[in-house]
Amino acid sequence: MKEKEKIIIDSAIKFFAQKGFSSTSVQEIASDCGISKGAFYLYFKSKESLLYKILQYYYDELIKTFEEISLKSIPARDKYMEQLTFMFNHALKHKEFIIMQSKEQAIPLNSSIKDLLVQMQSEMQNYNLKGLHAIYGEEKKNYLLDLLMIQEGLVHSFLKIVILESSNISTKDISHYLLKRLDSIITDMEANDEPPLFTNDFLKHIIKKPKINFIEDSYQHLLDAVTSIQRKTEYISHKQEIEVTIEVLMTEIHADEPRVPIIKGMLSNLNGYEDLKEEQKTIAEFYHIAL
Repeated sequence: MKEKEKIIIDSAIKFFAQKGFSSTSVQEIASDCGISKGAFYLYFKSKESLLYKILQYYYDELIKTFEEISLKSIPARDKYMEQLTFMFNHALKHKEFIIMQSKEQAIPLNSSIKDLLVQMQSEMQNYNLKGLHAIYGEEKKNYLLDLLMIQEGLVHSFLKIVILESSNISTKDISHYLLKRLDSIITDMEANDEPPLFTNDFLKHIIKKPKINFIEDSYQHLLDAVTSIQRKTEYISHKQEIEVTIEVLMTEIHADEPRVPIIKGMLSNLNGYEDLKEEQKTIAEFYHIAL
């Protein structure tokens, strides 16, 4: 990830946590990062794509550490304890991110973002099922879905305490307490020969892997054209002039009411650059501009 992208992500998380997603503007984020609105669009296609990247960034960081812990040569129970403890510590580290998700209307009704959230939840459930299976063994696998459902409720409650309350309880103690409670539950169910509430048939309803088709954007070919211009002109002598042209084009492309005369003026700045004619033509045709 580029350093500027990281700065934009950190700024966005701060604003989303304070104001909510819908109440935060791209201009606010850009100003906080010391860049123009047009420059913002050089890194992210839209505010929704920025949110998608934030979700992905957070989740990838979590899964990467989970994988590293799973490769350790330690008992299964210690591995799972370490993964749970890291999850709580990770939530503390990204407290503003968690708050952002809890804000009213923080997550927009976008199919790609919803699919990503479902995928994240499903993969975490798979990790938890594997961890529980490694601890309790094949002979108790019929109870694993029950344990998973109970654990998710406990984790959700503990996360609220970790994030919102000032508590002296360590995250390691919380993880230890949680596993002890699961021990008690599975022991009690076995002792009373109690059938599990959830069977394997229920698994297909909670473990889903949707195909993510990221935010369809009717302007994608325009964005690709601008990106191509940026790439081709990276080392030219009049770079500053082209950078301004690119920023203005990106701003207008994303505007609710793009100003065609402004776009036409920016395209005229590309005259004389033979290797940019295709990109110039792509943008001009979309806005019905005669070159």
